[in-house]
Amino acid sequence: MSLDIRLVHDFAVVAEELSFTRAAQRLSVAQPWLSTRIRQLEAQLGVPLLLRSTRRVELTEEGLAMLAAARPLIEAARAVEEQALALRGGTARLRLGTLPYGSHIPEQLSLVEEFRRRWPRISLELDIGWTQVLLERLRQGAIELAFVVGVSPPPGLEALALGETTQDLLLHPTDPLANEAAITPAMLAGRQVAAFTRGLNPELHQRLFGPMAAAGARLVDVPDILDFRRMREMCGIDQIIALFGWTTADAARQMGRVARPMPLEDGPVRFYLVRRREVPRQAAAHCWELALSGALVS
Repeated sequence: MSLDIRLVHDFAVVAEELSFTRAAQRLSVAQPWLSTRIRQLEAQLGVPLLLRSTRRVELTEEGLAMLAAARPLIEAARAVEEQALALRGGTARLRLGTLPYGSHIPEQLSLVEEFRRRWPRISLELDIGWTQVLLERLRQGAIELAFVVGVSPPPGLEALALGETTQDLLLHPTDPLANEAAITPAMLAGRQVAAFTRGLNPELHQRLFGPMAAAGARLVDVPDILDFRRMREMCGIDQIIALFGWTTADAARQMGRVARPMPLEDGPVRFYLVRRREVPRQAAAHCWELALSGALVS
């Protein structure tokens, strides 16, 4: 059987994006046309590669195996595109994953600003997502570097610790705990604490909120915890809000609350720049080397 290599390339883009809409935009084609192309490939192979629903796209076991085989193809295609762009005098690009609250993190802001200053001809494309999503997109090759927080680097990925932050609690000014210099888990027994949704970062969620729950706090997962105006409307006087130190000053101002630190037993939460262990493209290598100058000692 002779496969159409262009079908395999199109499948790899859909598999990286896990979205026909985003993949069609990336390929500059119509979504129905792309869907037909993938079905053609599945018909040629005789196995389903994707599970489709109205809400999501998932890879089958066969799809995962095909993606692994297709990755060198799509990497080669990107390298050719970048070389062709350079020959035409165009602009190279760096695809960089960033957290929704990345604009609050000084280490990220200074790194991005310095990168743009040193390499103004490199187009910086920011892909916004939560840590687990960014790590998956990095593994798939959809992005080249990612800023993530509070996780152990998964196998095959390399991480630089660029900074760290505290965990802070936002309290109503009339709350008795607002008079404390710092908060411990034991002080939260019987109290309701709003936290980011567990599924966004299970490892970090357990580290931050496991001790609170063990001490008797009642955790409330809030998907839009960074929407400070909405949180002000939703949270009553007795409810406590847990946030990273990067965001608490802005959140406290917008919500009319006071921030108090909650020291963590195993130290501050670390902020990382992560990449795959493969040979990086030049733009990604530039950014990594720049980040090395400001990395923390592990």
